[in-house]
Amino acid sequence: MKIQVEIHLSYESEVLAYGMITLEDLIRFPIQLRKYKNKETGKDLSFVSYPRRERNGKWENVLVPDSILRKEIEKAVGEKIKEEIGKEFYLPEIEVLSICPITPRHPPDARAYICGVASIQVLGLTIHGITIKQGQKGYFINMPQYKKADGYHDVIYATGKALQEKIEKTVLKEYKKTISVPNFGTKQQEELKDE
Repeated sequence: MKIQVEIHLSYESEVLAYGMITLEDLIRFPIQLRKYKNKETGKDLSFVSYPRRERNGKWENVLVPDSILRKEIEKAVGEKIKEEIGKEFYLPEIEVLSICPITPRHPPDARAYICGVASIQVLGLTIHGITIKQGQKGYFINMPQYKKADGYHDVIYATGKALQEKIEKTVLKEYKKTISVPNFGTKQQEELKDE
């Protein structure tokens, strides 16, 4: 049986990972790797959770693989999770190609505003249009996005949290070096020093 696994590590308390399984390029369904505490031993354990739905106040299984397929899926998911964890440890170098500070505008109802735009190079890709923003909790970045009726969507993004954080840290560090401070108050300068 050909089993393809797309998996993303999660940083929620009960969900360790989530993704999609494709069987023989014919059937596709979501899964989660969930954790629980064994009541007898007190150890954290995990299991692959298949699609369920709520009907009349009760949860029912929508998908139940037979025991042989279940073992194959669990093995494939385990291998893919090991691969994803490996990505978290061996992160590529990120080169900041340009930082263009923008005099921030403070729209009255905005939760965040753009302070700059950056371009980086990673894994042979040049990525333009990374926006540097300041919100109520400080500075952050957004990868290049496009707008649809249901909101903004990233055009390109890191598949793991560690690389996302490395891109953000690298861009903000370079932004701190680049900005000229006349348009920034003391509070904003202090926030940047802390990041």
